[in-house]
Amino acid sequence: MSTSEPRILATTSRMPFAVDEIRKLGETGRDVTAVDTFKASPGSHSRGAARHSEVPAPAQNPSAFIAAVDELIDKHRINWLIPMFEEVFYLAAYREQFAGRAELFFPSFETLAQVHDKVTFSDLCESLGLPVAQSVTATSNAEIRQAVEKWDHWFARAAYGRGGLDVITNTGPLAGESSLDDIEPTPAEPWLVQEYLKGVDRCSWSVVHHGEVVLHSCYEHPLTIDDRGGIIFESVDSPESLHAAQTIARELNWHGQLSFDYLVTEDGVHHMVECNPRPTSGCTVATAAEFDAALFGPRPQAPVVVPAGRKRSIKVAVLRDALLHPSRARANLRAAHGASDVYGPKHDHLPLLYTALSLQHVLRYRKALGVDRNTREQLVASQFFDVSWNGAPIR
Repeated sequence: MSTSEPRILATTSRMPFAVDEIRKLGETGRDVTAVDTFKASPGSHSRGAARHSEVPAPAQNPSAFIAAVDELIDKHRINWLIPMFEEVFYLAAYREQFAGRAELFFPSFETLAQVHDKVTFSDLCESLGLPVAQSVTATSNAEIRQAVEKWDHWFARAAYGRGGLDVITNTGPLAGESSLDDIEPTPAEPWLVQEYLKGVDRCSWSVVHHGEVVLHSCYEHPLTIDDRGGIIFESVDSPESLHAAQTIARELNWHGQLSFDYLVTEDGVHHMVECNPRPTSGCTVATAAEFDAALFGPRPQAPVVVPAGRKRSIKVAVLRDALLHPSRARANLRAAHGASDVYGPKHDHLPLLYTALSLQHVLRYRKALGVDRNTREQLVASQFFDVSWNGAPIR
């Protein structure tokens, strides 16, 4: 790592956790250049960003994206590269282009791919003795139909699906939303079929340096958007999640941010669900000082763990849910009580304004994919389509 003051390039600034991390970096005096594929990205307009820029979409034009990042590194004397979403795969695929010029706060492409693929991630967890639901990998229509016959209650996910998208189940709030007739598993894009387990969803987020977790949070979602991504985040005590994160970080010599989803059954077992090799909303319950120290300070003797009871929310999403579902408005407001807003604190209000302006990105998504009608998944899918990676070759 460079001994000079950190000058950070934060890529894909649209996500709520990106807004949060950019703001925190600015609060602690760090120089941040925030970039995304569209000008209205909320995080690019945080006071935490010294400047912002627009770059080509990595999923549609990876070489142009890499060229733009390369230019920004030179132009703004960047010495820390911190990805915020799945553009990390494209950066990692061109890692040699940036090596020696900046601190690359992400692992190799091979390491990222191993945990991103739900099939190989499940195999890794089993090999390390971490709890994971029994599963079957399906690479054809015949195989997935045979697999779902194994359990009365089942849950199937695309190996590269994200954000609660590309899932099919016969149980729970998402049951019946999609059909097996709508998908076509292949060897290149398999699906993982598992027994549907009842329990509580939990997530964790960690900052990791060369295999050692230095900052960790575990949190639950008192409220989700359309039964998918969380819009309220409350930290909880979970030694099990820290153990899992540290086990995998050491096994893979991880360097960067590392996040996991768990399904916690009544017996307290944290079943591994998936890995997000990037920040997630767990960062929002850490303080700016904790985050800054984890990135740039001396390595602590033991991981710093965010205590239980901290709460953040995406208030505009809470209000949207209340308006769409008036019968649960009172429960939503109770769930959000005491939670500070990720997008709109008093000292940094522009990201909240740009959440509305960034809805134009939904139209961009619909045009790119030829979608001509609203769907329940559209708000979530539009966040991902130009910065995600589906396992296809990048170079």
